Amino acid sequence: MPAPRFKLLALDVDGTLLDSEGLLRPRTRAAVARARSAGMLVILCTGRRYRRARPIADELLLDSPLVCNSGAIIKDPRDHSTRWRADFEPILASQIHELFQEHREPIVVYRDHAPDEHDFVVSRFPTECAYFNHYVERNQEHIRVDPEIHASTDEIFHVCAVGTVPEMTRFEQLVHERLNGSATTCVQRGPRYRWTMCEILRHDANKWTALEQIARERGIAKEAICAIGDDANDLAMIQGAGLGVAMAHAPSDIRAHADHVAESHEDALAEFIENQLLA
Repeated sequence: MPAPRFKLLALDVDGTLLDSEGLLRPRTRAAVARARSAGMLVILCTGRRYRRARPIADELLLDSPLVCNSGAIIKDPRDHSTRWRADFEPILASQIHELFQEHREPIVVYRDHAPDEHDFVVSRFPTECAYFNHYVERNQEHIRVDPEIHASTDEIFHVCAVGTVPEMTRFEQLVHERLNGSATTCVQRGPRYRWTMCEILRHDANKWTALEQIARERGIAKEAICAIGDDANDLAMIQGAGLGVAMAHAPSDIRAHADHVAESHEDALAEFIENQLLA
């Protein structure tokens, strides 16, 4: 097999690597294995936290770095160490907490802890927000409730609000009005949930900036990166990569920025890898 044009293959997980049932299809697993055998470095880039991303990497037999939390952190699955993390400056963290408090918005703060510890902290539970309560209930074994969370501003790299699409769209506007470009946001609906999240990260944190860190370490040019995704938090890497690919079910604004749009069927990712990257 000739050496592939692309040296790094970045894959979103939900909606891209996994099918509509949240499963890894055999043909997809085989196609990823072929890409690795051809010499590509395969990197999973996901909005998932590390605890939920690592089993997918294990299933694919990947030991490469994992880009998690929409690009706010890079984890090494070999020893669970943190390779890079986009911590908020203390002043910015305080401003974010104040914004949540002013609007009585319950906050989810993701933490970078060992796999056997909690993944995130919430300010209170239960709340008046049914969507937030459902989110906590679905993840209760990994959550700690801390009413004094606003007093801790160290090592905060990813926070979010939970609600309806109109509520989260409005809250996103409030974030930008208050923080004036010092944070980046993403409003999107998780595949496992009925609700929508407004994610808040440091202004320079996204899947593409995380990928760039990995590529620099490996001496891989951006022109040699293929990035494939389907949602708002994939846009930066689709735009930045040498070949940016959107899945056919991605929103129209994501597809508009892609170099290529994959077919619309369950084996579309595998077919693209086989016929476009490895042909």
